[in-house]
Amino acid sequence: MPVDCKKCLHFKITWEKDRPYACKAFGFKSQNIPSMEVYAAAGKECLKFSPKTKIIINNYNNTK
Repeated sequence: MPVDCKKCLHFKITWEKDRPYACKAFGFKSQNIPSMEVYAAAGKECLKFSPKTKIIINNYNNTK
């Protein structure tokens, strides 16, 4: 099963109607989710998958 591109740092949504999905790591746009294209071409899961990280900002103000 291909990886979930929506959880990948390199996944991008384009404004192009015919090719709405893109992979910044491989540098291509597609009508399908990029991981499906990679799996179809290589027969393997995407090797450039990098999970997105969440940045937590602490806005705690320590003034009295």
